[in-house]
Amino acid sequence: MAKIVIFGAGVMGSALSIPAAIGNDITLIGSPLDDDIVESVRRTRHHPSLKLRLPDTVAMSCASENNESVVQNADVIIIGVSSPGVKWALDEIEGYQARPDIVALVTKGLVSGSNPSDPPQTYAQYIDSELTVPAGRIVGIGGPCIARELALEYPTRVSFASNDIIVAKKLRDYLQTDYYRVTTNTDFTGLEACAALKNFMCIGVSAMLSAYELDGDYPKNPLAALFNQAVREIAILSQWISHAAFVTSFDIGNDTASIQPGSSAFDLAGMGDLHVTVGGGRNSRLGQLLGTGERLQRLMRTSMSGVTVEGVDTGRQLLPGFRKACAEGDLDSTELPLTCAILATIGEDEPFKFDFKLLPG
Repeated sequence: MAKIVIFGAGVMGSALSIPAAIGNDITLIGSPLDDDIVESVRRTRHHPSLKLRLPDTVAMSCASENNESVVQNADVIIIGVSSPGVKWALDEIEGYQARPDIVALVTKGLVSGSNPSDPPQTYAQYIDSELTVPAGRIVGIGGPCIARELALEYPTRVSFASNDIIVAKKLRDYLQTDYYRVTTNTDFTGLEACAALKNFMCIGVSAMLSAYELDGDYPKNPLAALFNQAVREIAILSQWISHAAFVTSFDIGNDTASIQPGSSAFDLAGMGDLHVTVGGGRNSRLGQLLGTGERLQRLMRTSMSGVTVEGVDTGRQLLPGFRKACAEGDLDSTELPLTCAILATIGEDEPFKFDFKLLPG
Protein backbone atom coordinates (compact mmCIF):
# COMPACT_ATOMS: atom_id res chain seq x y z
CA MET A 1 0.00 0.00 0.00
CA ALA A 2 1.22 3.49 -0.87
CA LYS A 3 0.32 6.87 0.56
CA ILE A 4 -0.78 8.85 -2.51
CA VAL A 5 -1.59 12.57 -2.68
CA ILE A 6 -3.39 13.91 -5.74
CA PHE A 7 -3.25 17.66 -6.31
CA GLY A 8 -6.41 18.84 -8.07
CA ALA A 9 -10.02 17.86 -7.34
CA GLY A 10 -11.22 18.50 -10.90
CA VAL A 11 -12.48 15.72 -13.12
CA MET A 12 -9.20 14.02 -14.00
CA GLY A 13 -7.53 14.12 -10.59
CA SER A 14 -10.73 12.91 -8.95
CA ALA A 15 -11.33 10.19 -11.55
CA LEU A 16 -7.82 8.86 -11.03
CA SER A 17 -8.47 8.62 -7.29
CA ILE A 18 -10.97 5.81 -7.95
CA PRO A 19 -8.55 3.14 -9.25
CA ALA A 20 -5.83 4.56 -6.97
CA ALA A 21 -8.03 3.98 -3.91
CA ILE A 22 -7.88 0.22 -4.43
CA GLY A 23 -5.23 -0.85 -1.94
CA ASN A 24 -3.76 2.61 -1.33
CA ASP A 25 -4.21 5.51 1.12
CA ILE A 26 -5.51 8.44 -1.00
CA THR A 27 -5.79 12.14 -0.19
CA LEU A 28 -7.27 14.47 -2.81
CA ILE A 29 -6.15 18.07 -2.25
CA GLY A 30 -8.17 20.59 -4.22
CA SER A 31 -6.55 23.57 -5.90
CA PRO A 32 -7.54 27.05 -4.65
CA LEU A 33 -10.39 26.91 -7.19
CA ASP A 34 -11.73 23.55 -5.99
CA ASP A 35 -13.20 24.42 -2.57
CA ASP A 36 -16.81 23.88 -3.69
CA ILE A 37 -15.94 20.44 -5.07
CA VAL A 38 -14.12 19.45 -1.88
CA GLU A 39 -17.02 20.55 0.32
CA SER A 40 -19.56 18.75 -1.89
CA VAL A 41 -17.65 15.48 -1.67
CA ARG A 42 -17.20 15.88 2.07
CA ARG A 43 -20.93 16.37 2.62
CA THR A 44 -22.36 13.83 0.19
CA ARG A 45 -19.41 11.98 -1.42
CA HIS A 46 -20.89 13.28 -4.70
CA HIS A 47 -18.51 14.90 -7.19
CA PRO A 48 -20.52 17.64 -8.95
CA SER A 49 -18.56 17.55 -12.22
CA LEU A 50 -18.10 13.79 -12.55
CA LYS A 51 -21.72 13.33 -11.40
CA LEU A 52 -20.94 10.28 -9.27
CA ARG A 53 -19.78 9.28 -5.80
CA LEU A 54 -16.13 9.11 -4.87
CA PRO A 55 -15.05 6.20 -2.68
CA ASP A 56 -15.49 6.76 1.06
CA THR A 57 -11.80 5.96 1.52
CA VAL A 58 -10.67 9.02 -0.49
CA ALA A 59 -9.82 11.80 1.98
CA MET A 60 -10.59 15.35 0.84
CA SER A 61 -8.73 18.55 1.70
CA CYS A 62 -8.85 22.20 0.62
CA ALA A 63 -5.74 24.08 -0.50
CA SER A 64 -6.14 26.51 2.41
CA GLU A 65 -5.96 23.77 5.04
CA ASN A 66 -2.81 22.52 6.71
CA ASN A 67 -1.68 19.69 4.47
CA GLU A 68 1.91 19.57 5.67
CA SER A 69 1.86 16.12 7.26
CA VAL A 70 0.00 14.34 4.48
CA VAL A 71 2.18 15.89 1.74
CA GLN A 72 5.44 15.27 3.56
CA ASN A 73 4.56 11.62 4.20
CA ALA A 74 3.37 10.88 0.65
CA ASP A 75 5.05 8.06 -1.25
CA VAL A 76 3.52 9.32 -4.50
CA ILE A 77 2.33 12.79 -5.48
CA ILE A 78 0.20 13.09 -8.61
CA ILE A 79 -0.26 16.52 -10.21
CA GLY A 80 -3.76 16.45 -11.69
CA VAL A 81 -4.55 20.18 -11.94
CA SER A 82 -5.25 22.15 -15.12
CA SER A 83 -2.24 23.88 -16.66
CA PRO A 84 -2.71 27.21 -14.79
CA GLY A 85 -2.47 25.30 -11.49
CA VAL A 86 0.86 23.59 -12.11
CA LYS A 87 2.89 26.36 -10.47
CA TRP A 88 0.64 26.18 -7.40
CA ALA A 89 1.14 22.42 -7.12
CA LEU A 90 4.91 22.74 -7.44
CA ASP A 91 4.96 25.48 -4.81
CA GLU A 92 2.99 23.21 -2.46
CA ILE A 93 5.42 20.34 -2.95
CA GLU A 94 8.47 22.52 -2.42
CA GLY A 95 6.87 24.59 0.37
CA TYR A 96 6.14 21.46 2.39
CA GLN A 97 9.63 20.12 1.55
CA ALA A 98 8.07 16.90 0.30
CA ARG A 99 10.39 14.19 -0.98
CA PRO A 100 8.10 11.51 -2.42
CA ASP A 101 9.42 8.42 -4.12
CA ILE A 102 7.46 9.34 -7.25
CA VAL A 103 5.95 12.51 -8.73
CA ALA A 104 3.47 11.81 -11.53
CA LEU A 105 2.08 14.31 -14.01
CA VAL A 106 -1.37 14.19 -15.58
CA THR A 107 -1.40 17.85 -16.72
CA LYS A 108 -0.45 18.35 -20.37
CA GLY A 109 0.94 21.33 -22.21
CA LEU A 110 4.02 23.15 -23.47
CA VAL A 111 6.00 25.90 -21.77
CA SER A 112 8.21 28.48 -23.45
CA GLY A 113 11.81 28.41 -22.34
CA SER A 114 13.90 31.44 -21.44
CA ASN A 115 14.30 31.99 -25.19
CA PRO A 116 10.83 31.72 -26.80
CA SER A 117 12.36 30.99 -30.21
CA ASP A 118 13.85 27.73 -28.93
CA PRO A 119 11.77 24.54 -28.91
CA PRO A 120 9.19 24.71 -26.11
CA GLN A 121 9.46 22.51 -23.05
CA THR A 122 6.96 19.93 -21.96
CA TYR A 123 5.58 20.18 -18.44
CA ALA A 124 7.67 17.12 -17.64
CA GLN A 125 10.85 19.06 -18.46
CA TYR A 126 9.53 22.11 -16.62
CA ILE A 127 8.75 20.36 -13.34
CA ASP A 128 12.06 18.52 -13.56
CA SER A 129 13.78 21.93 -13.46
CA GLU A 130 11.53 23.24 -10.66
CA LEU A 131 11.56 20.33 -8.20
CA THR A 132 14.37 18.96 -6.05
CA VAL A 133 12.96 15.46 -6.64
CA PRO A 134 15.41 13.55 -8.89
CA ALA A 135 14.40 13.43 -12.54
CA GLY A 136 14.29 9.64 -12.55
CA ARG A 137 11.41 9.71 -10.06
CA ILE A 138 9.09 11.77 -12.31
CA VAL A 139 6.49 9.86 -14.33
CA GLY A 140 4.39 11.19 -17.19
CA ILE A 141 0.88 9.77 -17.61
CA GLY A 142 -0.51 9.81 -21.14
CA GLY A 143 -3.01 8.08 -23.34
CA PRO A 144 -6.73 8.00 -24.16
CA CYS A 145 -8.48 8.61 -20.85
CA ILE A 146 -11.78 10.45 -20.60
CA ALA A 147 -12.20 11.25 -16.92
CA ARG A 148 -15.83 10.24 -16.46
CA GLU A 149 -15.34 6.96 -18.31
CA LEU A 150 -12.44 6.14 -16.00
CA ALA A 151 -14.53 7.12 -12.98
CA LEU A 152 -17.29 4.79 -14.21
CA GLU A 153 -14.68 2.03 -14.41
CA TYR A 154 -14.91 1.62 -18.18
CA PRO A 155 -11.91 -0.26 -19.62
CA THR A 156 -9.08 2.25 -20.10
CA ARG A 157 -5.49 1.78 -21.28
CA VAL A 158 -2.78 4.40 -20.73
CA SER A 159 0.99 4.70 -20.68
CA PHE A 160 3.36 5.69 -17.88
CA ALA A 161 6.77 7.02 -18.98
CA SER A 162 9.86 7.80 -16.92
CA ASN A 163 13.58 8.09 -17.47
CA ASP A 164 13.78 5.17 -15.03
CA ILE A 165 11.61 2.28 -16.22
CA ILE A 166 11.62 0.76 -12.72
CA VAL A 167 9.90 3.88 -11.37
CA ALA A 168 7.25 3.78 -14.12
CA LYS A 169 6.57 0.11 -13.33
CA LYS A 170 6.37 0.83 -9.61
CA LEU A 171 3.67 3.45 -10.18
CA ARG A 172 1.88 1.05 -12.53
CA ASP A 173 1.81 -1.54 -9.77
CA TYR A 174 0.23 0.96 -7.39
CA LEU A 175 -2.49 2.12 -9.78
CA GLN A 176 -3.29 -0.67 -12.22
CA THR A 177 -6.64 -2.45 -11.82
CA ASP A 178 -8.68 -4.90 -13.89
CA TYR A 179 -10.11 -1.97 -15.90
CA TYR A 180 -7.26 0.60 -15.69
CA ARG A 181 -4.45 -0.98 -17.67
CA VAL A 182 -1.00 0.55 -17.91
CA THR A 183 1.93 0.14 -20.30
CA THR A 184 5.34 1.57 -19.40
CA ASN A 185 8.22 3.06 -21.39
CA THR A 186 11.19 5.41 -21.15
CA ASP A 187 10.02 7.93 -23.77
CA PHE A 188 9.48 10.45 -20.95
CA THR A 189 9.65 13.74 -22.84
CA GLY A 190 8.26 12.22 -26.03
CA LEU A 191 5.13 10.98 -24.28
CA GLU A 192 4.57 14.38 -22.68
CA ALA A 193 5.10 16.16 -26.01
CA CYS A 194 2.59 13.87 -27.73
CA ALA A 195 0.04 14.41 -24.97
CA ALA A 196 0.24 18.18 -25.50
CA LEU A 197 0.43 18.11 -29.29
CA LYS A 198 -2.65 15.92 -29.75
CA ASN A 199 -4.79 18.77 -28.32
CA PHE A 200 -3.27 21.13 -30.89
CA MET A 201 -3.68 18.69 -33.80
CA CYS A 202 -7.23 17.89 -32.73
CA ILE A 203 -8.26 21.42 -33.73
CA GLY A 204 -7.31 20.85 -37.37
CA VAL A 205 -8.60 17.27 -37.58
CA SER A 206 -11.92 18.21 -35.97
CA ALA A 207 -12.45 20.98 -38.51
CA MET A 208 -13.21 18.18 -40.98
CA LEU A 209 -16.34 17.34 -38.97
CA SER A 210 -17.97 20.54 -40.22
CA ALA A 211 -15.92 21.63 -43.24
CA TYR A 212 -17.73 19.17 -45.52
CA GLU A 213 -21.25 17.75 -45.55
CA LEU A 214 -22.50 14.46 -46.98
CA ASP A 215 -26.12 13.39 -46.70
CA GLY A 216 -26.58 15.24 -43.41
CA ASP A 217 -23.37 13.80 -41.93
CA TYR A 218 -19.66 14.45 -42.30
CA PRO A 219 -17.62 12.52 -44.91
CA LYS A 220 -15.11 10.13 -43.41
CA ASN A 221 -12.33 10.33 -46.02
CA PRO A 222 -11.14 13.89 -45.23
CA LEU A 223 -11.22 13.19 -41.49
CA ALA A 224 -9.18 10.00 -41.86
CA ALA A 225 -6.66 11.73 -44.13
CA LEU A 226 -6.02 14.51 -41.61
CA PHE A 227 -6.01 12.09 -38.66
CA ASN A 228 -3.21 10.14 -40.32
CA GLN A 229 -1.32 13.34 -41.13
CA ALA A 230 -1.75 14.62 -37.59
CA VAL A 231 -0.11 11.49 -36.14
CA ARG A 232 2.81 11.82 -38.57
CA GLU A 233 3.31 15.46 -37.59
CA ILE A 234 3.03 14.70 -33.88
CA ALA A 235 5.91 12.25 -34.36
CA ILE A 236 8.10 14.87 -36.07
CA LEU A 237 7.32 17.63 -33.57
CA SER A 238 7.68 15.45 -30.48
CA GLN A 239 11.10 14.32 -31.66
CA TRP A 240 12.11 17.96 -32.23
CA ILE A 241 10.84 19.04 -28.79
CA SER A 242 12.56 16.17 -26.99
CA HIS A 243 15.82 16.68 -28.92
CA ALA A 244 15.59 12.94 -29.44
CA ALA A 245 18.74 11.16 -30.44
CA PHE A 246 18.14 7.99 -28.49
CA VAL A 247 16.27 4.70 -28.66
CA THR A 248 13.20 4.27 -26.48
CA SER A 249 12.39 1.16 -24.44
CA PHE A 250 8.75 0.07 -24.39
CA ASP A 251 7.55 -2.57 -21.96
CA ILE A 252 5.29 -4.91 -23.96
CA GLY A 253 3.95 -7.69 -21.79
CA ASN A 254 6.96 -9.51 -20.41
CA ASP A 255 9.28 -8.25 -23.13
CA THR A 256 11.09 -4.98 -23.73
CA ALA A 257 11.30 -3.65 -27.30
CA SER A 258 13.60 -0.90 -28.57
CA ILE A 259 11.73 1.61 -30.72
CA GLN A 260 12.94 4.74 -32.44
CA PRO A 261 12.20 8.26 -31.10
CA GLY A 262 8.78 9.63 -31.91
CA SER A 263 7.18 6.22 -31.40
CA SER A 264 4.85 7.53 -28.67
CA ALA A 265 3.07 9.35 -31.49
CA PHE A 266 1.96 5.99 -32.87
CA ASP A 267 1.03 4.62 -29.47
CA LEU A 268 -1.46 5.50 -26.72
CA ALA A 269 -0.18 9.01 -25.93
CA GLY A 270 -0.34 10.13 -29.55
CA MET A 271 -2.65 8.28 -31.91
CA GLY A 272 -4.80 6.78 -29.17
CA ASP A 273 -5.33 10.03 -27.29
CA LEU A 274 -5.92 11.99 -30.51
CA HIS A 275 -8.76 9.60 -31.32
CA VAL A 276 -10.69 10.29 -28.12
CA THR A 277 -9.90 14.01 -28.23
CA VAL A 278 -11.38 14.40 -31.71
CA GLY A 279 -14.42 12.53 -30.40
CA GLY A 280 -15.38 15.35 -28.04
CA GLY A 281 -14.24 18.15 -25.75
CA ARG A 282 -13.15 21.76 -26.04
CA ASN A 283 -10.44 21.28 -28.66
CA SER A 284 -12.79 19.33 -30.90
CA ARG A 285 -15.58 21.84 -30.43
CA LEU A 286 -13.30 24.72 -31.43
CA GLY A 287 -12.06 22.80 -34.46
CA GLN A 288 -15.60 22.15 -35.66
CA LEU A 289 -16.46 25.84 -35.35
CA LEU A 290 -13.31 26.79 -37.28
CA GLY A 291 -14.33 24.31 -39.96
CA THR A 292 -17.37 26.48 -40.73
CA GLY A 293 -15.07 29.39 -41.66
CA GLU A 294 -15.17 31.25 -38.34
CA ARG A 295 -12.06 33.05 -37.07
CA LEU A 296 -10.41 32.15 -33.79
CA GLN A 297 -10.45 35.56 -32.10
CA ARG A 298 -14.15 36.04 -32.76
CA LEU A 299 -14.94 32.57 -31.42
CA MET A 300 -12.95 33.24 -28.26
CA ARG A 301 -15.05 36.37 -27.70
CA THR A 302 -18.38 34.66 -28.41
CA SER A 303 -19.27 30.96 -28.35
CA MET A 304 -15.94 29.91 -26.75
CA SER A 305 -15.73 32.87 -24.35
CA GLY A 306 -14.19 31.95 -21.00
CA VAL A 307 -13.23 28.47 -22.20
CA THR A 308 -9.63 27.32 -21.85
CA VAL A 309 -8.68 25.48 -25.05
CA GLU A 310 -5.43 23.64 -24.38
CA GLY A 311 -4.65 23.22 -28.08
CA VAL A 312 -4.65 26.97 -28.62
CA ASP A 313 -2.30 27.50 -25.67
CA THR A 314 -0.04 24.77 -27.03
CA GLY A 315 -0.02 26.42 -30.47
CA ARG A 316 0.97 29.77 -28.99
CA GLN A 317 3.88 28.16 -27.12
CA LEU A 318 4.89 26.26 -30.26
CA LEU A 319 4.78 29.14 -32.76
CA PRO A 320 8.04 31.12 -32.14
CA GLY A 321 10.28 28.06 -31.95
CA PHE A 322 8.55 26.43 -34.91
CA ARG A 323 9.15 29.46 -37.13
CA LYS A 324 12.81 29.59 -36.15
CA ALA A 325 13.30 25.86 -36.66
CA CYS A 326 11.77 26.03 -40.15
CA ALA A 327 13.89 29.07 -41.07
CA GLU A 328 17.09 27.35 -39.90
CA GLY A 329 16.27 23.99 -41.50
CA ASP A 330 15.76 22.04 -38.28
CA LEU A 331 12.17 21.42 -39.37
CA ASP A 332 10.79 21.13 -42.91
CA SER A 333 7.49 22.98 -43.17
CA THR A 334 6.52 20.94 -46.26
CA GLU A 335 6.38 17.87 -44.00
CA LEU A 336 4.14 19.74 -41.55
CA PRO A 337 1.25 21.25 -43.57
CA LEU A 338 -1.36 20.64 -40.87
CA THR A 339 0.80 22.31 -38.24
CA CYS A 340 1.24 25.32 -40.54
CA ALA A 341 -2.50 25.57 -41.18
CA ILE A 342 -3.41 25.47 -37.48
CA LEU A 343 -0.67 27.96 -36.56
CA ALA A 344 -1.94 30.37 -39.23
CA THR A 345 -5.35 30.20 -37.57
CA ILE A 346 -3.88 30.78 -34.10
CA GLY A 347 -1.09 33.21 -34.91
CA GLU A 348 -2.60 35.20 -37.79
CA ASP A 349 -6.32 34.75 -37.02
CA GLU A 350 -6.86 33.40 -40.51
CA PRO A 351 -9.84 31.14 -41.29
CA PHE A 352 -8.77 27.52 -41.07
CA LYS A 353 -7.99 26.12 -44.52
CA PHE A 354 -6.20 22.96 -45.45
CA ASP A 355 -5.00 22.26 -48.98
CA PHE A 356 -5.07 18.48 -49.43
CA LYS A 357 -2.65 18.62 -52.34
CA LEU A 358 0.04 19.40 -49.73
CA LEU A 359 -0.24 15.85 -48.40
CA PRO A 360 2.62 13.64 -49.58
CA GLY A 361 1.87 11.63 -52.70
